Amino acid sequence: MTRLFLVRDGELELWVAALVDENVWTYVVNTRKFHRNDGARHDYFFLNELEYSDIGISEAQRLIGRGVGTVDEEKFPDSIQRWRDDGDAMDADIVFASLAADLS
Repeated sequence: MTRLFLVRDGELELWVAALVDENVWTYVVNTRKFHRNDGARHDYFFLNELEYSDIGISEAQRLIGRGVGTVDEEKFPDSIQRWRDDGDAMDADIVFASLAADLS
């Protein structure tokens, strides 16, 4: 089962996230892909410090187009490089197709 969320910390929009089975994947605009995010998974299932609002595919696309999930490459070069090297990253189209299949 796949679900999409907007992840917020107060008013700050952090991520477009996908819950796929029991993993949380967050969209990183810099790489144009979803990456498994164990920190977000831990928060979603255990801490509940962030806010997770259900969204649909069109809203996810709008938020991504607006830049939600853009990471500052100067502040976080190591994270960006790890994401760029991530062989398990998923294209947004795959995540959206998974959600669409679950809804039909």
